Parts: sequence; structure tokens; C-alpha cells
Amino acid sequence: MTPADLDRFRELLDGFVFFHLGSDARVEVEESEAGLTVSFEHPRVHAFQWRLRDEEAAGLSADPRRFEDAMLEQLTTHRRS
Repeated sequence: MTPADLDRFRELLDGFVFFHLGSDARVEVEESEAGLTVSFEHPRVHAFQWRLRDEEAAGLSADPRRFEDAMLEQLTTHRRS
């Protein structure tokens, strides 16, 4: 994943999280050889980690609609009832 792809991914993530969860969401992005691990904590969702290969994260960062669809799926899967 290029630095530009990572910057775009973080930009999309920050905007999405602020809009859908608010400023009290705790989100961390960690890079590794295997790709990205994004950790989420917020009262409206069960804490979870989302692991993405570099290619997948780069593809999502290039397509904001796909990014939003993937994020909505993650939030829906982990939301508290």
C-alpha cells in the first residue's frame, strides 16, 4: 500500500466514523506485513477489529462508494442491539 493510499484510506475512515459514530469513537489503524488492522470502540458497536490486505485497503481507498459499503457492513455486523 502506498503512503498516498494509506492517507486516503485514513481520510475516508475519519470522515465515515465521524459521520456515523461521532467524535467519541475510538479508532486505531495499525500497519503490518499482512496489511491493515483497524480497531473500533464505541458504545453503539461491540469492539471489533477489521483486517484488510494491502490490496483490499488500496482498492477501497480508490472507491469511496465501495469504502462506505464495506464500512456500513462492518458497523451493521457489530452493532449493539
